[in-house]
Amino acid sequence: MSIKAIIGGQWGDEGKGKIVDLLSQEAQIVARYQGGANAGHTVYQNDKKIVLHQIPTGALRENCICILGNGMVIDPIGILEEINTLKKLKIKVKNRILIDYYSHIVTPIHKYIDKTNEKRTNNEIGTTCKGIGPTYSDKYNRKGIRAIDLLTNDILQEKIEKRLSAAITNNEIEKEDLETLKKDIEIFYKTTQEIKEYIRDTFLVLYNSQLPNILIEGAQGTMLDIDYGTYPYVTSSNCSSGGIGTGLGIPVSKINNIIGIFKAYTTRVGGGPFPTELFDNDGKNLGKIGNEFGATTGRPRRCGWFDLVVAKYSAKINGLTHIALTKLDIFNTFKTIKVCVAYKFNGKITANLSEVLNSLDNIEPIYQEFKGWNSDIENCEQFNDLPIEAQKYIQFLENEIEVPINIISIGPKRHQIIHNNK
Repeated sequence: MSIKAIIGGQWGDEGKGKIVDLLSQEAQIVARYQGGANAGHTVYQNDKKIVLHQIPTGALRENCICILGNGMVIDPIGILEEINTLKKLKIKVKNRILIDYYSHIVTPIHKYIDKTNEKRTNNEIGTTCKGIGPTYSDKYNRKGIRAIDLLTNDILQEKIEKRLSAAITNNEIEKEDLETLKKDIEIFYKTTQEIKEYIRDTFLVLYNSQLPNILIEGAQGTMLDIDYGTYPYVTSSNCSSGGIGTGLGIPVSKINNIIGIFKAYTTRVGGGPFPTELFDNDGKNLGKIGNEFGATTGRPRRCGWFDLVVAKYSAKINGLTHIALTKLDIFNTFKTIKVCVAYKFNGKITANLSEVLNSLDNIEPIYQEFKGWNSDIENCEQFNDLPIEAQKYIQFLENEIEVPINIISIGPKRHQIIHNNK
């Protein structure tokens, strides 16, 4: 059995969906271990753009079983929408989409609590308002609703009524939203009836499986990890490789390869520090050429140069064995490309992120410049086909991070991949 994990190395939106789709060719199971509908993976099939938020992109491979692990928080309404999208594409879902018994359930109550929290804090954190944080809070407060509860109507209704009563008592929901919320809860009940068939004990599927290849998929990125990210501007789960053990029940010692996904530059959605963020024409061009809009929210992403300080930290935290570098083609028209190699803080130079993780708003990035290649690379088939400037850029990143870059994405389509095997 071979087990590979795919982890976002930056602040999310690194292009994990395409890499999961690529590597799922060889997998019989694709399993996701954290997060929920606050993620968005964009892939292309027969030139058709497909966005999935909760279901792993392995669903597009007809022989793949897709597991939504116990570490996830599942939105039944969103899941049903995705299932119906796959059905319209004539993609089989029966016995292929499996929701773990013990994953926690996002209800309309959690979404309204999220909305109220963001309103009261002036959208300071910049969440997706998908109910993710409140659902994880209920999980850790030991009052959550789990997928297995959806199998018994009386239990589900009792828990929903109890949670709604508590939300009203604690002023977690605006009074003017109550009428609409109650209508949404009725829709929620109907939806849960339709997804019951997908709820399983996935632990047994993973451990009793005779299938040789398992691919593990993370959402968001390491810098949004609740423990290792730019707290408090983070997500509510462990999106680093450390979350795999608790989110799927697969210990890290069983994993053969941990592949970190990095953009050739850096982006971020929502609030929080972003050391290499650009406010000039280079930043605007990255956003425009890279079509940098959130797959889940549609919000424009903040753009900046590649941050080696972050990348080195991420490689260590996750135990990366390989790297996939995405969106290299976005630099095709750039005359100069910069990489942040260190930070200046309080008059000192450091390349250790952990030293300044709580002070990133007060650091000054130190850059090294590279000459751009000013040519189209989207049809290159091998590493040596790339312009020498692009090769130098990749080799520099690889040498500094000390992890081999063996997958290079040079366009959005499935075939626009270079395998840089050494």
